Amino acid sequence: MAFKDSTDEKFQDQINGNKLNLIQFSASWCGPCQQLKPIIEKISNDMADKIDCYYHDIESQPNEPTKYSVRGVPTVLLFKGGKLVGTKVGATSEKDMLEFIQPHI
Repeated sequence: MAFKDSTDEKFQDQINGNKLNLIQFSASWCGPCQQLKPIIEKISNDMADKIDCYYHDIESQPNEPTKYSVRGVPTVLLFKGGKLVGTKVGATSEKDMLEFIQPHI
């Protein structure tokens, strides 16, 4: 499985990778987050050579979501070379998520 866990401690190292980095900020109690998780997991597996995908739980790891003003979940942030290049809030389809990611690859 290419979808990895993110923590506040590892966050900066994770977003500074050479590939495009996707972080899904979520919570275990969030229904839309649970709907989005398998979509991101599939994208992560299908595009493992181009993108690294991470799951960041906002309750157990609250510091980084606060830094990026995450107010609702799911929130997906895209980073390239440590720079934020895209934000998407709310559950979405695989097609929409791919359209969100593709311009940054």
